[in-house]
Amino acid sequence: MTISYALCNILLFSASAIAHMQMSWPFLLHSSLNPVTPEAQKDYSMTEPLNKDGSNFPCKGYQNDRPVKTTVTWNAGSTYNMTLAGSATHLGGSCQLSLSYDNGATFRVIKSMIGGCPLTSIYDFTIPSFAPSGTALFAWTWQNFEGNREFYMNCAEVAIVASPPADVERKREAG
Repeated sequence: MTISYALCNILLFSASAIAHMQMSWPFLLHSSLNPVTPEAQKDYSMTEPLNKDGSNFPCKGYQNDRPVKTTVTWNAGSTYNMTLAGSATHLGGSCQLSLSYDNGATFRVIKSMIGGCPLTSIYDFTIPSFAPSGTALFAWTWQNFEGNREFYMNCAEVAIVASPPADVERKREAG
């Protein structure tokens, strides 16, 4: 009885220790949550931090696997939300949401959550009104508060539709 109780505790502890957090929407590159991701490409370790040596930064290198299909289209200037899944929040930490239009060479932060992230599962953000049209990487990054210093990063391929210039919008309203 004591051995089976101890074994159950070890299994429960192991499951929660590896469950960390991941972005669940929009669907990640190689996401096991995305029903259209081929089984051979699914990564079941999205909740793990990036390698300590940085060898899989950014996006676990998945941004280089082509072709990639976008999972969502967002309009510049509009507000959306992203969701997180998992259970090991490490008492939070700080997160950022960012966009990259150059396949992950550079990222522009669109929202920072300093402290307390990811203690909730849904975060609202606004695509900047000046964001250009095109395919972009949408990235969620997290530096945990408790435990080993770890850096987490998940990326999704998204389509951005630019806002029309103000003068075009005025002509449309007047017309």
